[in-house]
Amino acid sequence: MVRLLRILLVASVLVPALLFTAIAWRDFQEEEAQAERNIRKTVLILHEHMQKVFDTVEQVLDRLDERTTGMSWDEIGRSDDLHGYLRTLVEEVPQIGVVGLIDPNGTLRNDNRLFPAPSINVGDREYFRIQAAGDAGILVSEAITGRGSGKRQFNVTRRRAAAGGPEGPFNGVLLTAVLTDYLVDFYQLVVSGQQESISLVRRDGSVLVRFPSMGDRQARHGADSNLLGVMAAGQAEGVFRTRGRMDGVARLNGFMHVAPYPLYVTYGIPISEIRAGWARNMLLYAAFAVPAMLALVGITLLALRRAQSEMRAVRRWTEEARARESLENALRQSQKLEALGQLTGGVAHDFNNLLTAALANLHLMERHLPAEGTRYLDGTLTALERARTLTGQLLAFSRQEAVDPKVIDLGDGLRAMANLLERSIRADIALDWALPSAPLRVEVDPVQLELAVLNLVVNARDAMPEGGRIRIAVRQEEAPDGPLAVLEITDTGGGMPPEVAARAFEPFFTTKPHGKGTGLGLSMVYGFARQSGGNATISSAPRRGTVVRITLPVSGRTPEPEAAPDPAEAPSAGPVRLLVVEDNALVLMATVEGLTQEGFEVVTADHGAAALEILEQDAAFDVIVTDVVMPYGVSGIDLARRVQERWPGIRVLLISGYSPESLTGLKADAAVLPKPFTPDQLAARVRALLRTAKAV
Repeated sequence: MVRLLRILLVASVLVPALLFTAIAWRDFQEEEAQAERNIRKTVLILHEHMQKVFDTVEQVLDRLDERTTGMSWDEIGRSDDLHGYLRTLVEEVPQIGVVGLIDPNGTLRNDNRLFPAPSINVGDREYFRIQAAGDAGILVSEAITGRGSGKRQFNVTRRRAAAGGPEGPFNGVLLTAVLTDYLVDFYQLVVSGQQESISLVRRDGSVLVRFPSMGDRQARHGADSNLLGVMAAGQAEGVFRTRGRMDGVARLNGFMHVAPYPLYVTYGIPISEIRAGWARNMLLYAAFAVPAMLALVGITLLALRRAQSEMRAVRRWTEEARARESLENALRQSQKLEALGQLTGGVAHDFNNLLTAALANLHLMERHLPAEGTRYLDGTLTALERARTLTGQLLAFSRQEAVDPKVIDLGDGLRAMANLLERSIRADIALDWALPSAPLRVEVDPVQLELAVLNLVVNARDAMPEGGRIRIAVRQEEAPDGPLAVLEITDTGGGMPPEVAARAFEPFFTTKPHGKGTGLGLSMVYGFARQSGGNATISSAPRRGTVVRITLPVSGRTPEPEAAPDPAEAPSAGPVRLLVVEDNALVLMATVEGLTQEGFEVVTADHGAAALEILEQDAAFDVIVTDVVMPYGVSGIDLARRVQERWPGIRVLLISGYSPESLTGLKADAAVLPKPFTPDQLAARVRALLRTAKAV
């Protein structure tokens, strides 16, 4: 749509401009054609006028010849009647200024002006010499200034009839002088502009009359004149272009031959006037066309801007839709991982209960086995330890592992791992560090942090079988929810395709050969980051390496100093009374038996509500050992809070495979022991808890 509107915008300017140009060219041609038609009409008028002038001149010459037939030159010179007759002729024809007779010697014998005629000899004039040399018929002279009249004129002459006819001896010349002022006055009536020009030109290029007037100057067309060219070509009429030598004005000229005389009349219009008329027409056209074109351009621009605005809106909507789709995909991936976490967490929790019962019973069995049975017990315990590690990784991914968060400096924590990490990689791999010098505190479980970093470094090592570099970098960046500590571990390995990187955090998903990996390393890293309040992402591409990015919230708290236990402190005297709350019968049986053998006095309850009923009747307990997840609406955490409120002197030890509720709201008295454990480990934790209470 935008492209179409842009084309329309260009067309709204280009098409009217082309049409206007075509119309302007056509109008210019039409204007010149009209000017040419007008020129031809005017030339025709001038031609007819000159024909009448020369008809009159010939009639005057005929009458003069008839009047003087048989008269001698002496009689002509003495005849006053002839002088009066000549005056009468001139009065009737204003275009003729002089009528006279010239004898064979070139002397003026009689004319219409003075009597007797003044003594004037014209033997040197062109027209006389030509007629004396031979009969030239009607001869038109150059434009001259009359010696008697003093006016500008050109003479039209003819030989006087002589005895013997045309072949007889030369008998003088009959002369008429046509006044150029008369023709100029007439031409002034014909023209409508000051720069229009009219000329009467002889065949040899001599200009007899010109308007505007040339004064007394004699003008002649040059040899390269266009008019002389068309004369030489024998054209009787036509149009040509020229530039005036006198005024330098370019004109469009028309011409016509005044037959049978060697004369041509010309009429010229300045080309600038033709173009000025054309320009006026164009301005008139433009007065209508330009506003229409501007209106069309404006409408097109408005539509184009609206379309561009809509396209930007569509583009923003598309980008938002893509971003929303990306977020939805991320959300679905997160929900998928959450669902997997809940599933693996539930499985690991139940499996931890079974492991706890198994470890407790094996611990109790160990005391009754013969020596040769111990080696079988060791193998069983090793298998159970591996199972405990596996469930710990599953719980880390599900973020339901009981953690012990502490405020640490992230840089110091990583520096403390330097030796461990150096031993974990090969000699062909370089380990680079980019740690901040300023403290960058985060609240995490230090053990889980070490496991996460170790897992990532080992994965990076395995991704570079031919060697490379691993870079561990830490920096702080700002986020809308507060500052974040960013831990990046980058390798130069082969990288992962997008479909593999999208599933990298899924538990049990691995690209390693069978038996080389469990697929829980990255899932544990993801669980650690999420459980610590942050996030973990992977950026990778084939042959471009991999970057694992862990973001953790920056903590404003300061690290707490670790309390050193007093080794000289003796255990408390007398039996220790315990209330053990566990809904799993196998775990409860093995735990109670082990604690009893450790010397504790044990009372049991199979859920939290039953434990509260026992406490209402008898609260003389030193420690309450309770599972976290229990039925009947009273969890281990609920029980611990009620005990802290009602019986603050009783210590509480939580035992659980995972904790679905936050433990941050509990006081330090509520300690946590993760499953699975052995009876002696539980007993040691209870004694440590009692020592802490006594110290307080």
